[in-house]
Amino acid sequence: VVELIPGGAQIAVTNENKMHYLNLLAQYRLASQVRDEVEHFLKGLNELVPENLLAIFDENELELLMCGTGNINVQDFKAHAVIVGGSLHFREKVMKWFWAVVSSFTQEELARLLQFTTGSSQLPPGGFNTLCPSFQIIAAPTHSSLPTAHTCFNQLCLPTYDSYEELHKLLKLAISEGSEGFGM
Repeated sequence: VVELIPGGAQIAVTNENKMHYLNLLAQYRLASQVRDEVEHFLKGLNELVPENLLAIFDENELELLMCGTGNINVQDFKAHAVIVGGSLHFREKVMKWFWAVVSSFTQEELARLLQFTTGSSQLPPGGFNTLCPSFQIIAAPTHSSLPTAHTCFNQLCLPTYDSYEELHKLLKLAISEGSEGFGM
């Protein structure tokens, strides 16, 4: 039994004191119970980034620095994606369809595409320009098959398609069913 306040084991929880009890319980479970782990995490973090440098950021800025941006801008994506290989049909038709499909995606679908290709559903601060290695769209030597990806290299291998509809259908299938990696 853990006493949340001195003599707490002897105090009954009533309707009048239940909110006080719940606040104490939340404080214990969310802070006190993990204090050692948090202290070790902070010690390790401070070895990498001195505390005086961390102190200049508020919690929102730290989240952005650590997690990146959640908003995916298609124009930024298009401006910084590197297209590798491909026939004239691939470069002129398939890529036009690809950008049209991507432009129609919701933010959730864009995040799934990013997850499928890079292993992360969020971009680093600075967007696609700071993604390392650069996002590459590789002309795959296949036709009308599912796109594949090499997450270690931020590469989307895009086959040749005969229509916008075919590309749309297979890209959506790939990012919805193939964005979980090995399912670990």
